[in-house]
Amino acid sequence: MNYTKLLFASFGFAACFNITSKVLIITHAYNRPEFIPLQDSTFKKFLKDDYEFVVFNDARDPKVKKEIYEICKKLNLRCIRIHQEIHDRPYLYRWPGEDYNSACCRCANVVQYSLNEIGFQHNDLVAIVDSDLFLIKEFSIREYMKNCQLAGIEQKRHHVDYLWNGIVFFDMPNLPSKKEIDFNCGKVDGIPVDVGGQIYHYLKKHPNLSVKYINQWHTDDFTENHDTLIKNGLNEKTLSFYDIKIPNAVFILDSTFLHYQSGTNWNRNSPEYHRTKFKKLEAFINHIIS
Repeated sequence: MNYTKLLFASFGFAACFNITSKVLIITHAYNRPEFIPLQDSTFKKFLKDDYEFVVFNDARDPKVKKEIYEICKKLNLRCIRIHQEIHDRPYLYRWPGEDYNSACCRCANVVQYSLNEIGFQHNDLVAIVDSDLFLIKEFSIREYMKNCQLAGIEQKRHHVDYLWNGIVFFDMPNLPSKKEIDFNCGKVDGIPVDVGGQIYHYLKKHPNLSVKYINQWHTDDFTENHDTLIKNGLNEKTLSFYDIKIPNAVFILDSTFLHYQSGTNWNRNSPEYHRTKFKKLEAFINHIIS
């Protein structure tokens, strides 16, 4: 038997079927490095896919930048620095009067930067998740994305439909003209849009794209009726949310993810508000992964 040919044939088989492929998960850290270990622990506990979790470090504060690096090193996560000059160039087109360093503009820059740097080149599924978004029960992105090219939460401003940047799944190998995907904010047809608004043009250009829209519900929208909560995706562990009572949070994708909301404090709540809220989040996460 020609073992050399057999070896090459084996490698060819592996390459053909992409056996070593992984889901690429991207998040962006700005000022809350304490979220990273919680995200990492929930992915390790609940994500059923082989994956790589990558953190883009967008901190302006040198101490926070260093802390993000140290946490990622400790957790063995790839950490990619976003050089702060991209916010001043600016990296994306800015409309007259826009503040280059507003929360919205900075977020648009870093989401697009991460896609340009590693997302579009990845030959498998890619997930963008907000820095304060946590997986809270077993889930497979690969299973969810069967027969689907793009998934996210629908946003709408008048006639302008687009996807919220906080959770987006991409089937990168099968997306047409994927580098045309634009997460910028700004305006569309004169209508102000937030991060991801410019995706409107991509969706309009590709009307036959297979898009799956992810549901969400605010934790204040439902009573604490046990049967209602179970119907909306909560299970024995995640029902503890209503004992811990994390304020102003959102359940996403049949209560598969929890969105802390406003984790970067763009809406300027008090430090005490976030200290208390984070302790509740930490208690909840520790309970569900135990």
